Order: sequence, then C-alpha cells, then structure tokens
Amino acid sequence: MAGTRSDDPLAIVGQAAGERGPLLIAWDAVLVAVAHPERGEHVVLHEFAHKLDMLDGDADGMPPLAAGVRSRWVEVFDAELDRLRSGPVDAVLREYAATDLAELFAVATEAFFCAPTALAAGRHELYGLLRDFYRQDPASSSAETRQRDEPRDERMA
Repeated sequence: MAGTRSDDPLAIVGQAAGERGPLLIAWDAVLVAVAHPERGEHVVLHEFAHKLDMLDGDADGMPPLAAGVRSRWVEVFDAELDRLRSGPVDAVLREYAATDLAELFAVATEAFFCAPTALAAGRHELYGLLRDFYRQDPASSSAETRQRDEPRDERMA
C-alpha cells in the first residue's frame, strides 16, 4: 500500500519533511479548505508555515526573525501556548495549536489568513506579530471588515 501511514489518532493531511525535505499535502484536504474557508483550517498554509519555521533549522515555532523581534515573539507565543493548554477550547486557534510552539505557529498562520478579523479581535498581540512577519494585514482587507465598514444604504434596511 502506497502513501504515508500512521498510528496517530489524527489523520495526516500534510507533512513538511525537514528543512530541505518535501512538502506532502493530501489533495482532498486542500479541496475541503478551499470549499470551507470559514473553518479556519488550511493544510497548505499550515505546512508552508512549518517550512518557514524550519528555515533556521528547527521546527520550534520561531521562524528566522530580526533580532529586535525575537524576545517579543517568545513572550507572546509562550503566553499563548500556556493559555491554550490551561484554558477552555479556543474558538480561533483550534486545540491542535496547544501541541507545541511549532504547531501553534502553523495553526496561528492558518487563522491569520483564514479568520483574520477573529484572530485580530481575540489575540491582538499574536495577530500583530504575524502581521509584521508576513508583511500584510488581512484583517483590514477581509470581506467581513469591508462589509462592516461599507456605508449602508438605508433604503435596503
């Protein structure tokens, strides 16, 4: 039987194999992500976040960062991981983010691009770090934000 097999209780829908290894993605998981962006899960974004994380050799939740950002990144990501592990289930960062810092970065990346307004509203500091890292602000340009900010035609109310 071909393919990747695991005894893990979660289905494997993607894998970033080492710093220079291949990126494996289950096509059916991509189709689900595209068909249901409201779920905030996107295997392509998740696995590419792991590849970015590995650019410095380790999958540790800290991609290559400017020296002035590292301490703030550690502070915010450590606090988020502690919060996820000790608090109730999070509506934006799914339970898998509590696995470790590498998974937190990957799941937060999914939320950043798939549910940016929710992440910005609930996890402002985390959103700000990701906004600066990815050099874009999807919450300010999301359809949800545009719809909320557009002038209403009172005749339609």
